[in-house]
Order: sequence, then structure tokens, then C-alpha cells
Amino acid sequence: MYRGLTTFECTNCGHTFKSHNIEYKMTVLSVPQRCPQCGSIRTMPINEVESTYKPLWEEMEKTEKAKEEKRLRAEAKREAEEESQKKKQAKKRKHMSRGQKEKLAKQREKKAAKRNKRQQLAEPKKEEIVTLGATWFPPGTPLKMDEEL
Repeated sequence: MYRGLTTFECTNCGHTFKSHNIEYKMTVLSVPQRCPQCGSIRTMPINEVESTYKPLWEEMEKTEKAKEEKRLRAEAKREAEEESQKKKQAKKRKHMSRGQKEKLAKQREKKAAKRNKRQQLAEPKKEEIVTLGATWFPPGTPLKMDEEL
């Protein structure tokens, strides 16, 4: 539950700052707010006892560490997959004949041309004039008003 603004003190660097006072897990304790000066999570409202916040800080630091480790593992896994894909492609190209390499290059050129065509079709042309009745026009589509009306 939100309880307004409170002055917090960082036990790491001693900096005092105002921040949001949010109830911690339906208790009288406040959620520690990150210190804007040093970035530490070891903060508490002024006039509070440090020993009550120590287990809370340890728990929060443990979850932050676990999240960071999970992010690093996922990043390493993604990089390893990309590296293995590059090796597979290089190996495949290495064992190709000259004709196969030329065929692959032509296929890639066709795909690139299709992508360019799709992009060009998706964007409305500036010269395009829409004179239909009640219909939906994409944003930026120029409309021509009939001069006879």
C-alpha cells in the first residue's frame, strides 16, 4: 500500500533523500528504495532500527543476484546459439559447389527484392490520390477534393 513520501537514509553512503513509502508485504516496514547517489538498496526510513531491515536487504539482494545470473545465462545461451548457427552456415557454404553458391546468392537476392517490394507497398505514395466514399485511409494519405463540388 502506498503511504506517501518519506525521507530515507542510505546506510551505505549516508545520503538522505525523499522517496515513496510503500508497505512491505503487509507489514509496518517500508520497501527499501534505491539510493540515487550510490545505487545501494540498503536504505531505510529515518529513525528506523537497522537490525529490522537487514534480513529484508539480504532477501532483496539475493533475488537481484538471481535475476542477474538468469539474465547472464540467457545471454550466454543466445550467443552460443548464434555462434553455432554461424558455424553451421559456414560449414554448409564450405561444402557447396560453385553452382550451389551462385544459386544460394540468387535466392538471397530474390528474397531481398521481395522485402523491398513489401516495404514499398506498405508505404502510401505521395502522388496517390484517394477519391472513394466513406472508407478508412492510412495516416498521411493525401486526399483530393473534387473541384466541382
